[in-house]
Amino acid sequence: MKDLSRRTMLKLGTAGFAGSALPVLASANETACKASDGLCNAAVCIRAHQLLSLVCVLGGAQCPLIEAGRARELLRRLGSDPTTAIRLMSPADEVPHYTKLVQTERAAPDTQEVLNRKRDLDVLQRLGLAPGDTRRARYLYELLFRRIETLKGLCAYDTPGWEGCALAKSGAYERVRAKGWNAIVYLRSDQEREQYRRRNVQRIEKTTRLFVRPHHLMCLSCWYAGGKNKAPRPNDTLFEIWQRIRREPDVPITLVEGTCIACDCCDGFHPPNGRCVHPCGLIRDYKKDLDVLQRLGLMPGATMKARELFALLFQRIRSTREICAYGDGIERSEEWRICGGPDGNPGYAATRQTGIFNGVH
Repeated sequence: MKDLSRRTMLKLGTAGFAGSALPVLASANETACKASDGLCNAAVCIRAHQLLSLVCVLGGAQCPLIEAGRARELLRRLGSDPTTAIRLMSPADEVPHYTKLVQTERAAPDTQEVLNRKRDLDVLQRLGLAPGDTRRARYLYELLFRRIETLKGLCAYDTPGWEGCALAKSGAYERVRAKGWNAIVYLRSDQEREQYRRRNVQRIEKTTRLFVRPHHLMCLSCWYAGGKNKAPRPNDTLFEIWQRIRREPDVPITLVEGTCIACDCCDGFHPPNGRCVHPCGLIRDYKKDLDVLQRLGLMPGATMKARELFALLFQRIRSTREICAYGDGIERSEEWRICGGPDGNPGYAATRQTGIFNGVH
């Protein structure tokens, strides 16, 4: 367990942190992931401003904007499961028409709730989201810490009547942020990842067929760059897949929709449910898989010899612009960031020229 995760456990107690320990290596007959843990099925619903509250509580502040027991419960969950789907709520658009308010509500509004509605919308605006949006825990806290450096102007102001939370200037938020998103959301240890890598490499060597998600064929091609790169990659086993198919061009590859044989050692792969928690894994890479399948005229589960599959790939997809830049090179939001540049990755173009199997007979 990383030091930051250990400190989190000591601060909150050990209950609820079972998922932070090294998971048992998954077996081949492990139960399939439940469909109910997708992004449309939020595991947690909180007010948008309470993303900040959880950080402050972890930083040692007794935040008045979230109940202490609830905060501890949520921190325990995030400390063990980075795939937790969080729906961000706000009643800002539920404020009734002024004629529906009684006179006392017009003259003396609930000032704390007014401040909270503003906090909700300030946080959502900084994140580029809207009330009701649902994202994975790791995605939210990576984005939060990139875009919100301090609580000044969010939880407290110098304006009389808008002073807000007295703890906003305590430094609690900033202290946790300085440690990084993995101070609050679980991150796999290097030791665990190495165990999965060793197992994964053995599987790639011995399996009668390789199970690969379609867009990873393009990732492998971009990395190979026409022969310029031939070394292991830290966050996947695409190099090992390349070695296998170079030795055995006719080894079968089965295309799978979602995480695959190359993913198990990635810091963004969560073994208990097989989900990807990298920002690119939120939805973008799933679209790439389906776009590649459509271009190839195949469906998940289709199996072809490696040599034939790459020949079809290079025939049907001329540039990463067609898949990874959505065909038009326009980046519409954080979730739909372009990979490899709007005009296409030159590494893919080089490999398409040379082929994967040049010199192989």
